[in-house]
Amino acid sequence: MQSFKHLRPTYLHPIVSTAYTLRKKTMPKAQIVKWGNSLAVRISKVVAEEARMQEGDAVVIKADKGRIELRRAEKTPSLQELVAKITPENRYDETDWGVEQGREKVEW
Repeated sequence: MQSFKHLRPTYLHPIVSTAYTLRKKTMPKAQIVKWGNSLAVRISKVVAEEARMQEGDAVVIKADKGRIELRRAEKTPSLQELVAKITPENRYDETDWGVEQGREKVEW
């Protein structure tokens, strides 16, 4: 195999460029369509599977300077999931803030 060590970093050899292009995935294209008063883009099954997205998944949409970016929305944990993470090591004792004043007194 031929060595390209003698090439400067700013010069891209045609063989290297071609090999890179052959391995690079082509980005699928879609068309924006009208959906009621809004616009929509259909995401192909292949793209959705590669992104591990399913119908009903929440996404965050970011628009900036002629670009639109979709990202999976961070899932808000349920109360049950949060409570399940409580352990004796991360549980704290009550804090005494002094005598109750006003309406913060709670009677159990």
